[in-house]
Amino acid sequence: MLWLVAAISVGGMAVTGPYGWDVRQCWTAIQSVGHGGSAYAGGIAALKAYEDLPSHAAGDRQPVIYIYSPLTIPVLRLLAMFPGWLLGPLYSCVAAAGFLLQLRAGYQMATEEERRWLIFLLPFAAFFPGLLSDVTIVAENIAYVLYGLILATAIPGWKRNKWTWFYVAVVAASVVKVPMLTLLAFPVLVGRRQWVQASIAGAAGSLLVVIQPLLWPAQFHEYLRAVHLAFDTMHSFGFGPAGLVGNWLWTMRRPYSLAATITYLAWAAGLGTLLLTASYHVRRNDRLRELWIPVALLGTILLDPRITFYDTAPLTIPLLLIGWRVLRLGQETVTRSRAGHASSSIQSAPLQTARSDRRNLVLILMGAGCFAACNIIDMIWGDWVPMELAVLLLIFALGIWSLYKSADDLVAENL
Repeated sequence: MLWLVAAISVGGMAVTGPYGWDVRQCWTAIQSVGHGGSAYAGGIAALKAYEDLPSHAAGDRQPVIYIYSPLTIPVLRLLAMFPGWLLGPLYSCVAAAGFLLQLRAGYQMATEEERRWLIFLLPFAAFFPGLLSDVTIVAENIAYVLYGLILATAIPGWKRNKWTWFYVAVVAASVVKVPMLTLLAFPVLVGRRQWVQASIAGAAGSLLVVIQPLLWPAQFHEYLRAVHLAFDTMHSFGFGPAGLVGNWLWTMRRPYSLAATITYLAWAAGLGTLLLTASYHVRRNDRLRELWIPVALLGTILLDPRITFYDTAPLTIPLLLIGWRVLRLGQETVTRSRAGHASSSIQSAPLQTARSDRRNLVLILMGAGCFAACNIIDMIWGDWVPMELAVLLLIFALGIWSLYKSADDLVAENL
Protein backbone atom coordinates (compact mmCIF):
# COMPACT_ATOMS: atom_id res chain seq x y z
CA MET A 1 0.00 0.00 0.00
CA LEU A 2 2.79 2.42 0.87
CA TRP A 3 4.63 1.64 -2.37
CA LEU A 4 1.42 2.24 -4.29
CA VAL A 5 0.89 5.60 -2.58
CA ALA A 6 4.49 6.62 -3.33
CA ALA A 7 4.25 5.54 -6.99
CA ILE A 8 1.00 7.44 -7.51
CA SER A 9 2.52 10.51 -5.86
CA VAL A 10 5.59 10.44 -8.13
CA GLY A 11 3.31 10.00 -11.14
CA GLY A 12 1.23 12.97 -10.03
CA MET A 13 4.36 15.10 -9.64
CA ALA A 14 5.44 14.13 -13.16
CA VAL A 15 2.05 14.98 -14.68
CA THR A 16 1.40 18.25 -12.86
CA GLY A 17 4.88 19.76 -12.83
CA PRO A 18 8.20 19.78 -14.69
CA TYR A 19 9.39 16.28 -15.47
CA GLY A 20 12.60 14.79 -16.84
CA TRP A 21 14.33 18.13 -17.36
CA ASP A 22 17.77 16.61 -16.84
CA VAL A 23 17.21 13.86 -19.39
CA ARG A 24 16.15 16.31 -22.11
CA GLN A 25 19.78 17.28 -22.64
CA CYS A 26 20.49 13.64 -23.52
CA TRP A 27 17.53 13.43 -25.90
CA THR A 28 18.61 16.61 -27.68
CA ALA A 29 22.15 15.27 -27.97
CA ILE A 30 20.86 11.92 -29.27
CA GLN A 31 18.83 13.64 -31.97
CA SER A 32 21.75 15.86 -32.97
CA VAL A 33 24.24 12.99 -33.16
CA GLY A 34 21.72 10.86 -35.03
CA HIS A 35 21.58 13.52 -37.73
CA GLY A 36 25.38 13.77 -37.93
CA GLY A 37 25.68 16.87 -35.76
CA SER A 38 27.41 17.74 -32.50
CA ALA A 39 26.21 16.57 -29.09
CA TYR A 40 27.26 19.89 -27.57
CA ALA A 41 26.78 22.68 -30.13
CA GLY A 42 22.98 22.83 -30.00
CA GLY A 43 22.82 23.06 -26.21
CA ILE A 44 25.60 25.64 -26.08
CA ALA A 45 23.83 27.82 -28.65
CA ALA A 46 20.48 27.51 -26.85
CA LEU A 47 22.03 28.44 -23.50
CA LYS A 48 23.85 31.46 -24.94
CA ALA A 49 20.66 32.63 -26.67
CA TYR A 50 18.77 32.29 -23.39
CA GLU A 51 21.40 34.29 -21.52
CA ASP A 52 21.36 37.02 -24.19
CA LEU A 53 17.63 37.66 -23.76
CA PRO A 54 16.95 40.97 -21.95
CA SER A 55 14.30 39.32 -19.76
CA HIS A 56 12.70 35.93 -19.18
CA ALA A 57 9.05 35.03 -18.81
CA ALA A 58 7.84 33.53 -15.55
CA GLY A 59 8.27 29.77 -15.57
CA ASP A 60 10.95 29.75 -18.26
CA ARG A 61 13.59 27.12 -17.52
CA GLN A 62 17.21 27.70 -18.37
CA PRO A 63 18.32 25.29 -21.14
CA VAL A 64 20.29 22.31 -19.84
CA ILE A 65 23.35 21.48 -21.92
CA TYR A 66 25.01 18.14 -22.53
CA ILE A 67 28.11 18.02 -20.31
CA TYR A 68 29.15 14.38 -20.57
CA SER A 69 32.46 13.36 -22.11
CA PRO A 70 33.05 12.49 -25.80
CA LEU A 71 33.37 8.82 -24.80
CA THR A 72 29.59 8.79 -24.43
CA ILE A 73 28.98 9.84 -28.05
CA PRO A 74 29.15 6.27 -29.46
CA VAL A 75 26.40 5.35 -27.02
CA LEU A 76 24.34 8.30 -28.25
CA ARG A 77 24.74 7.08 -31.84
CA LEU A 78 23.50 3.65 -30.81
CA LEU A 79 20.48 5.12 -28.99
CA ALA A 80 19.69 7.33 -32.00
CA MET A 81 18.65 4.17 -33.83
CA PHE A 82 15.58 3.84 -31.60
CA PRO A 83 12.45 6.05 -31.61
CA GLY A 84 11.77 8.48 -28.82
CA TRP A 85 8.46 6.87 -27.87
CA LEU A 86 10.46 3.76 -26.95
CA LEU A 87 13.52 5.38 -25.37
CA GLY A 88 11.51 7.63 -23.04
CA PRO A 89 9.52 4.95 -21.17
CA LEU A 90 12.48 2.57 -21.27
CA TYR A 91 14.78 5.11 -19.64
CA SER A 92 12.15 5.91 -17.00
CA CYS A 93 12.08 2.22 -16.09
CA VAL A 94 15.88 2.10 -15.95
CA ALA A 95 16.00 5.20 -13.72
CA ALA A 96 13.37 3.68 -11.42
CA ALA A 97 15.39 0.46 -11.25
CA GLY A 98 18.49 2.48 -10.34
CA PHE A 99 16.60 4.17 -7.51
CA LEU A 100 15.38 0.80 -6.20
CA LEU A 101 18.94 -0.53 -6.27
CA GLN A 102 20.00 2.45 -4.14
CA LEU A 103 17.28 1.61 -1.62
CA ARG A 104 18.29 -2.04 -1.61
CA ALA A 105 21.88 -1.12 -0.80
CA GLY A 106 20.76 1.09 2.07
CA TYR A 107 18.47 -1.67 3.34
CA GLN A 108 21.41 -4.10 3.33
CA MET A 109 23.26 -1.78 5.72
CA ALA A 110 20.51 -2.17 8.34
CA THR A 111 20.36 -4.78 11.08
CA GLU A 112 17.44 -7.19 11.37
CA GLU A 113 15.92 -5.07 14.13
CA GLU A 114 16.27 -1.87 12.09
CA ARG A 115 14.66 -3.47 9.05
CA ARG A 116 11.40 -3.89 10.97
CA TRP A 117 10.74 -0.14 10.82
CA LEU A 118 12.91 0.76 7.84
CA ILE A 119 10.76 -1.30 5.46
CA PHE A 120 7.90 1.17 5.97
CA LEU A 121 10.03 4.22 5.17
CA LEU A 122 11.68 2.97 1.96
CA PRO A 123 8.84 4.05 -0.39
CA PHE A 124 9.06 7.65 0.76
CA ALA A 125 12.82 8.03 0.37
CA ALA A 126 12.08 9.30 -3.15
CA PHE A 127 10.65 12.54 -1.74
CA PHE A 128 13.44 13.29 0.75
CA PRO A 129 16.88 12.93 -0.85
CA GLY A 130 19.37 13.59 1.90
CA LEU A 131 16.42 13.83 4.36
CA LEU A 132 15.25 17.16 2.90
CA SER A 133 12.16 17.49 0.75
CA ASP A 134 12.93 17.87 -2.95
CA VAL A 135 11.50 16.84 -6.35
CA THR A 136 14.85 15.52 -7.59
CA ILE A 137 13.35 12.13 -8.41
CA VAL A 138 11.30 13.45 -11.35
CA ALA A 139 14.36 15.06 -12.98
CA GLU A 140 15.44 11.53 -13.97
CA ASN A 141 19.11 12.41 -13.83
CA ILE A 142 21.40 9.60 -14.95
CA ALA A 143 23.04 9.70 -11.51
CA TYR A 144 20.16 7.55 -10.25
CA VAL A 145 21.18 4.81 -12.67
CA LEU A 146 24.91 5.16 -12.00
CA TYR A 147 24.60 5.16 -8.22
CA GLY A 148 22.20 2.23 -8.39
CA LEU A 149 24.75 0.12 -10.27
CA ILE A 150 27.66 1.25 -8.10
CA LEU A 151 25.91 0.53 -4.81
CA ALA A 152 24.52 -2.78 -6.04
CA THR A 153 28.06 -3.92 -6.82
CA ALA A 154 29.31 -2.57 -3.49
CA ILE A 155 27.17 -5.00 -1.46
CA PRO A 156 29.38 -8.05 -2.20
CA GLY A 157 32.31 -5.76 -1.45
CA TRP A 158 31.50 -4.86 2.12
CA LYS A 159 30.00 -8.28 2.86
CA ARG A 160 32.58 -10.61 1.22
CA ASN A 161 35.39 -8.23 0.16
CA LYS A 162 34.65 -8.85 -3.53
CA TRP A 163 35.05 -5.49 -5.25
CA THR A 164 35.82 -6.28 -8.89
CA TRP A 165 32.42 -5.31 -10.30
CA PHE A 166 32.36 -2.22 -8.08
CA TYR A 167 35.57 -0.99 -9.69
CA VAL A 168 34.15 -1.70 -13.14
CA ALA A 169 30.96 0.20 -12.29
CA VAL A 170 32.82 3.24 -10.91
CA VAL A 171 35.20 3.51 -13.87
CA ALA A 172 32.26 3.16 -16.29
CA ALA A 173 30.30 5.81 -14.36
CA SER A 174 33.30 8.17 -14.49
CA VAL A 175 32.95 8.24 -18.28
CA VAL A 176 29.70 10.10 -17.67
CA LYS A 177 30.55 11.89 -14.41
CA VAL A 178 34.29 12.15 -13.77
CA PRO A 179 33.95 13.19 -10.08
CA MET A 180 32.52 9.75 -9.33
CA LEU A 181 36.09 8.44 -9.30
CA THR A 182 36.23 9.63 -5.68
CA LEU A 183 33.94 6.70 -4.85
CA LEU A 184 37.01 4.48 -5.20
CA ALA A 185 37.81 5.52 -1.63
CA PHE A 186 34.89 3.42 -0.36
CA PRO A 187 36.51 -0.05 -0.73
CA VAL A 188 39.71 1.33 0.79
CA LEU A 189 37.71 2.43 3.85
CA VAL A 190 35.52 -0.64 4.35
CA GLY A 191 37.32 -3.43 2.49
CA ARG A 192 40.53 -5.32 3.22
CA ARG A 193 43.77 -4.72 1.28
CA GLN A 194 42.14 -2.67 -1.50
CA TRP A 195 44.75 0.04 -1.99
CA VAL A 196 46.33 -1.53 -5.07
CA GLN A 197 43.05 -2.40 -6.80
CA ALA A 198 41.56 1.04 -6.09
CA SER A 199 44.72 2.72 -7.42
CA ILE A 200 44.58 0.67 -10.62
CA ALA A 201 40.91 1.58 -11.11
CA GLY A 202 41.71 5.23 -10.47
CA ALA A 203 44.52 5.14 -13.01
CA ALA A 204 42.19 3.52 -15.56
CA GLY A 205 39.56 6.20 -15.01
CA SER A 206 42.15 8.96 -15.30
CA LEU A 207 43.53 7.42 -18.48
CA LEU A 208 40.06 7.52 -20.04
CA VAL A 209 40.04 11.26 -19.44
CA VAL A 210 43.56 11.83 -20.75
CA ILE A 211 43.12 9.97 -24.03
CA GLN A 212 39.97 11.79 -25.10
CA PRO A 213 41.60 15.05 -26.30
CA LEU A 214 43.99 12.89 -28.30
CA LEU A 215 41.28 10.81 -29.95
CA TRP A 216 38.57 13.46 -30.34
CA PRO A 217 40.19 16.91 -30.05
CA ALA A 218 37.27 18.87 -31.55
CA GLN A 219 34.61 17.11 -29.46
CA PHE A 220 36.71 17.40 -26.31
CA HIS A 221 37.10 21.14 -26.88
CA GLU A 222 33.31 21.47 -27.15
CA TYR A 223 32.93 19.32 -24.04
CA LEU A 224 35.21 21.60 -22.02
CA ARG A 225 33.33 24.63 -23.33
CA ALA A 226 30.04 23.09 -22.22
CA VAL A 227 31.44 22.36 -18.75
CA HIS A 228 32.77 25.92 -18.52
CA LEU A 229 29.34 27.30 -19.41
CA ALA A 230 27.71 25.07 -16.81
CA PHE A 231 29.72 26.90 -14.18
CA ASP A 232 29.71 30.40 -15.67
CA THR A 233 26.05 30.67 -16.68
CA MET A 234 24.30 27.97 -14.64
CA HIS A 235 26.64 28.31 -11.61
CA SER A 236 26.43 24.55 -11.20
CA PHE A 237 29.05 24.32 -8.45
CA GLY A 238 27.26 21.87 -6.19
CA PHE A 239 27.00 22.41 -2.45
CA GLY A 240 30.23 20.97 -1.12
CA PRO A 241 32.63 23.35 0.65
CA ALA A 242 34.51 24.02 -2.60
CA GLY A 243 31.22 24.51 -4.44
CA LEU A 244 29.99 27.05 -1.90
CA VAL A 245 33.25 28.99 -2.19
CA GLY A 246 33.08 28.88 -5.98
CA ASN A 247 29.45 29.99 -6.02
CA TRP A 248 30.13 32.84 -3.60
CA LEU A 249 33.01 34.11 -5.74
CA TRP A 250 30.88 33.72 -8.86
CA THR A 251 28.16 35.92 -7.36
CA MET A 252 30.87 38.48 -6.54
CA ARG A 253 31.99 38.34 -10.20
CA ARG A 254 35.47 37.25 -9.18
CA PRO A 255 37.68 34.38 -10.41
CA TYR A 256 36.69 31.22 -8.61
CA SER A 257 38.75 28.36 -10.06
CA LEU A 258 41.92 28.66 -7.94
CA ALA A 259 40.12 29.39 -4.66
CA ALA A 260 37.66 26.53 -5.18
CA THR A 261 40.50 24.14 -6.02
CA ILE A 262 42.49 25.09 -2.91
CA THR A 263 39.38 24.76 -0.78
CA TYR A 264 38.67 21.30 -2.15
CA LEU A 265 42.25 20.08 -1.66
CA ALA A 266 42.24 21.27 1.96
CA TRP A 267 38.81 19.75 2.56
CA ALA A 268 39.72 16.43 0.93
CA ALA A 269 42.99 16.20 2.87
CA GLY A 270 41.31 16.80 6.23
CA LEU A 271 38.30 14.58 5.54
CA GLY A 272 40.45 11.82 4.03
CA THR A 273 42.71 11.78 7.08
CA LEU A 274 39.70 11.53 9.39
CA LEU A 275 38.16 8.71 7.35
CA LEU A 276 41.38 6.69 7.21
CA THR A 277 41.92 7.12 10.95
CA ALA A 278 38.38 5.97 11.72
CA SER A 279 38.75 3.07 9.28
CA TYR A 280 41.89 1.90 11.10
CA HIS A 281 40.04 1.77 14.43
CA VAL A 282 36.91 -0.05 13.22
CA ARG A 283 38.78 -2.87 11.48
CA ARG A 284 39.46 -4.47 14.85
CA ASN A 285 35.82 -5.19 15.69
CA ASP A 286 32.88 -6.47 13.59
CA ARG A 287 30.33 -4.63 15.73
CA LEU A 288 31.98 -1.31 14.93
CA ARG A 289 32.21 -2.22 11.26
CA GLU A 290 28.40 -2.48 11.13
CA LEU A 291 28.18 1.13 12.33
CA TRP A 292 30.98 2.19 10.02
CA ILE A 293 29.58 1.26 6.59
CA PRO A 294 26.92 4.02 6.25
CA VAL A 295 29.29 6.56 7.79
CA ALA A 296 32.01 5.56 5.33
CA LEU A 297 29.61 5.94 2.40
CA LEU A 298 28.56 9.39 3.60
CA GLY A 299 32.20 10.42 4.03
CA THR A 300 33.10 9.07 0.59
CA ILE A 301 30.37 11.08 -1.13
CA LEU A 302 31.45 14.16 0.83
CA LEU A 303 34.82 13.72 -0.92
CA ASP A 304 33.13 14.49 -4.24
CA PRO A 305 34.42 17.87 -5.48
CA ARG A 306 30.95 18.73 -6.81
CA ILE A 307 28.23 17.31 -4.59
CA THR A 308 24.81 17.85 -6.19
CA PHE A 309 21.20 17.07 -5.39
CA TYR A 310 21.54 13.67 -7.04
CA ASP A 311 24.45 12.64 -4.85
CA THR A 312 22.24 12.90 -1.77
CA ALA A 313 19.60 10.43 -3.01
CA PRO A 314 21.70 7.29 -2.25
CA LEU A 315 22.43 8.75 1.21
CA THR A 316 18.83 8.94 2.42
CA ILE A 317 18.70 5.49 4.02
CA PRO A 318 22.31 5.59 5.36
CA LEU A 319 21.53 8.96 6.96
CA LEU A 320 18.45 7.50 8.60
CA LEU A 321 20.46 4.58 9.96
CA ILE A 322 23.22 6.82 11.30
CA GLY A 323 20.69 9.12 12.96
CA TRP A 324 18.81 6.22 14.53
CA ARG A 325 21.98 4.61 15.88
CA VAL A 326 23.26 7.89 17.28
CA LEU A 327 19.96 8.53 19.08
CA ARG A 328 19.92 5.00 20.43
CA LEU A 329 23.51 5.17 21.61
CA GLY A 330 22.85 8.50 23.29
CA GLN A 331 19.80 7.15 25.09
CA GLU A 332 21.67 4.04 26.21
CA THR A 333 24.43 6.24 27.60
CA VAL A 334 21.92 8.29 29.59
CA THR A 335 20.18 5.14 30.83
CA ARG A 336 23.44 3.59 32.04
CA SER A 337 24.36 6.78 33.85
CA ARG A 338 21.07 6.72 35.77
CA ALA A 339 20.98 3.09 36.72
CA GLY A 340 23.77 0.57 37.20
CA HIS A 341 23.98 -2.68 35.30
CA ALA A 342 23.25 -4.64 38.44
CA SER A 343 19.85 -3.09 39.03
CA SER A 344 18.82 -3.47 35.41
CA SER A 345 19.83 -7.14 35.31
CA ILE A 346 17.33 -8.17 38.01
CA GLN A 347 14.31 -6.69 36.23
CA SER A 348 11.71 -9.10 34.90
CA ALA A 349 11.57 -9.80 31.18
CA PRO A 350 8.14 -8.15 30.68
CA LEU A 351 9.34 -5.00 32.43
CA GLN A 352 12.49 -4.90 30.32
CA THR A 353 10.40 -5.33 27.15
CA ALA A 354 8.02 -2.54 28.17
CA ARG A 355 10.88 -0.19 28.89
CA SER A 356 12.52 -1.10 25.60
CA ASP A 357 9.30 -0.31 23.74
CA ARG A 358 9.04 3.04 25.49
CA ARG A 359 12.65 3.84 24.64
CA ASN A 360 12.04 2.99 20.98
CA LEU A 361 8.95 5.24 20.96
CA VAL A 362 10.98 8.08 22.43
CA LEU A 363 13.67 7.54 19.80
CA ILE A 364 11.10 7.56 17.00
CA LEU A 365 9.59 10.79 18.29
CA MET A 366 13.00 12.40 18.67
CA GLY A 367 14.06 11.32 15.18
CA ALA A 368 10.79 12.52 13.67
CA GLY A 369 11.17 15.84 15.47
CA CYS A 370 14.70 16.38 14.14
CA PHE A 371 13.59 15.41 10.64
CA ALA A 372 10.62 17.81 10.75
CA ALA A 373 12.74 20.61 12.21
CA CYS A 374 15.31 20.37 9.39
CA ASN A 375 12.62 20.50 6.72
CA ILE A 376 10.78 23.37 8.39
CA ILE A 377 14.01 25.38 8.71
CA ASP A 378 14.72 24.61 5.06
CA MET A 379 11.30 25.89 3.98
CA ILE A 380 11.68 29.07 6.03
CA TRP A 381 15.27 29.61 4.91
CA GLY A 382 14.31 28.94 1.32
CA ASP A 383 17.78 27.76 0.28
CA TRP A 384 18.15 23.99 0.05
CA VAL A 385 21.88 24.07 -0.66
CA PRO A 386 23.48 25.23 2.62
CA MET A 387 20.84 23.43 4.69
CA GLU A 388 21.56 20.12 2.99
CA LEU A 389 25.30 20.49 3.56
CA ALA A 390 24.62 21.31 7.22
CA VAL A 391 22.52 18.13 7.56
CA LEU A 392 25.20 15.97 5.93
CA LEU A 393 28.02 17.41 8.03
CA LEU A 394 26.05 17.19 11.27
CA ILE A 395 25.07 13.56 10.76
CA PHE A 396 28.58 12.68 9.61
CA ALA A 397 30.04 14.25 12.77
CA LEU A 398 27.52 12.37 14.92
CA GLY A 399 28.33 9.15 13.07
CA ILE A 400 32.06 9.55 13.79
CA TRP A 401 31.24 10.30 17.43
CA SER A 402 29.11 7.17 17.68
CA LEU A 403 32.00 5.04 16.38
CA TYR A 404 34.43 6.30 18.99
CA LYS A 405 31.80 6.15 21.72
CA SER A 406 30.94 2.56 20.81
CA ALA A 407 34.65 1.69 20.76
CA ASP A 408 35.04 3.09 24.29
CA ASP A 409 31.99 1.10 25.46
CA LEU A 410 33.44 -2.10 24.02
CA VAL A 411 36.70 -1.49 25.84
CA ALA A 412 34.79 -0.90 29.08
CA GLU A 413 32.82 -4.13 28.61
CA ASN A 414 36.00 -6.13 28.05
CA LEU A 415 37.50 -4.69 31.22
